[in-house]
Amino acid sequence: MNDTRATFVGIGAQKCASTWLYGVLQQSPDVQVSEDKEVDFFSYYFDRGYEWYDRHFACDSPSIARGEISPSYFIHPDAPARAYAYNPKMTVFVTLRDPVARCFSNHLHEVRKGHASGKNTVFETALDNNPLYRDQGRYAHHLKRWYDVFPADQIHVMFQEDIHIDRAAMARQVTDALGLRPLDDFLDLRANESVRYKNAAVGETLWKFGNFARKNGMGRIVETAKAVPPIKQLRASNRQSIRDVVAPMTADTERYLTDYYARDVEKLERLIGRQTPWRRFAALADVTTA
Repeated sequence: MNDTRATFVGIGAQKCASTWLYGVLQQSPDVQVSEDKEVDFFSYYFDRGYEWYDRHFACDSPSIARGEISPSYFIHPDAPARAYAYNPKMTVFVTLRDPVARCFSNHLHEVRKGHASGKNTVFETALDNNPLYRDQGRYAHHLKRWYDVFPADQIHVMFQEDIHIDRAAMARQVTDALGLRPLDDFLDLRANESVRYKNAAVGETLWKFGNFARKNGMGRIVETAKAVPPIKQLRASNRQSIRDVVAPMTADTERYLTDYYARDVEKLERLIGRQTPWRRFAALADVTTA
């Protein structure tokens, strides 16, 4: 096998801590990740061929693991078989979260990007307008395709809720899965999914500077600089919470989505062989069996 070929892939799901996963892998000296987090080869750009894909992991320094994180792979029907044909020994990382919360987060993301505006900023309206909001939370349905082609011991499922509880421990799970030494000084990078910039030019400049610095081993300097009062004030004055713009989902919508996903969550737990940390579904099961 080509020694620049990817040895792992992160498949999402979307809005489920895939940026955190990329940050963990980016910090490891034993890992070569793609410069762009999402290469989307096995979904959108498969026609460009293996050589094009492998170039994303070429580097002068030796690396034990190589790969990228593309949430588009989670729901793409052809991605699992394509990835297996490319490298059947590849480690597959899956990050999931409460599907009801994921659905609303998906909406916040679309509003922040400007893809949902006007009446579609109302979650219930957007939910009817965009079927992918619901579909991407059908975890068992989509993940089964990956279990159908990859051995279960090569698929590592992590929950965003567990990451929030102990990020360092979950980072250790990532390096352990790849057989790598633990990170000596884990830098906990957090992505705020529900913030947009009032001045896009200033926001983009700050983001590009921080991203460049992190890629060049200066991540801790960036985090320290963000705490300096003038920079902290500049960032705060230029940020707006999307939750101040978008009303929360109604109680009826929350009940509807909980019922909608309940059966799929049951299937997911059987598929991965353990319970999820999503209390709303455990409570629903208790009521159903009472």
